[in-house]
Amino acid sequence: EVCRDKYDAVLPLVRLLLHHHKLVPFVAAVAELDLKDTQEANTIFRGNSLATRCVDEMMKIVGKHYLKVTLKPVIDEVGYPTETVLRILSPLEYPISLIYILLTAPCENLRYYVDKVFREIVRSSISCPTLMCDVFYSLRHLAAKRFPNDPHVQYSAVSSFVFLRFFAVAVVSPHTFHLRPHHPDAQTSRTLTLISKAIQTLGSWGSLTKSKLSSFKETFMCEFFKTFQEEKFTESVKKFLDDVSSTESKEPSGLSEPVHLKEG
Repeated sequence: EVCRDKYDAVLPLVRLLLHHHKLVPFVAAVAELDLKDTQEANTIFRGNSLATRCVDEMMKIVGKHYLKVTLKPVIDEVGYPTETVLRILSPLEYPISLIYILLTAPCENLRYYVDKVFREIVRSSISCPTLMCDVFYSLRHLAAKRFPNDPHVQYSAVSSFVFLRFFAVAVVSPHTFHLRPHHPDAQTSRTLTLISKAIQTLGSWGSLTKSKLSSFKETFMCEFFKTFQEEKFTESVKKFLDDVSSTESKEPSGLSEPVHLKEG
């Protein structure tokens, strides 16, 4: 309330709290304050408050390796110049996925990429850093307490971060998350933007409704999403959100790496 440029303090604040193992109770406290001003369950954690910015920075710091093992192989496939790959490989060595992309229509290519990104995300819960799971667990229960009559809010509270503010943002801007060395070219950027939109929609709990689909500017995207209106996709998202917002001990994934908290 008293600090005009409080967002400039978010990153050092998050690093300090991470160092002292106090981030989870701090996020829970500021998120609870955030929820007091939230009147509609469908707008939960959608703004840029102190709470959401802290969670954003936390995910960027501790989730860097998680993003790399989950998304990088698929993003590399999207942006890799196919002709170059085919020149250096003999026909017998062509990856099946590349042959598929060459032989199918653009909309089918998009379906292939979205399906693959979605599949990698929903089966990645075992790799989700414990700290992220602890934060999601706290946010989930705060949301359920704030809106006790809405059975879906506990899921949207988590998906608004892990899908909308983490995976979808990393897909559309892979270079800012160190998933690609450079900004993608125009065509690749367009493809990544459409994939990101798709992941946001699939990750939003119960989002594949007519009203949601009609919000797309591109008519073909409305038709495209009709192929995802199956219960198995909703159930996959639900199970993933359950897994990443649980405090139950997970099997060691062997995928963790040191977190860089201090510079200079």
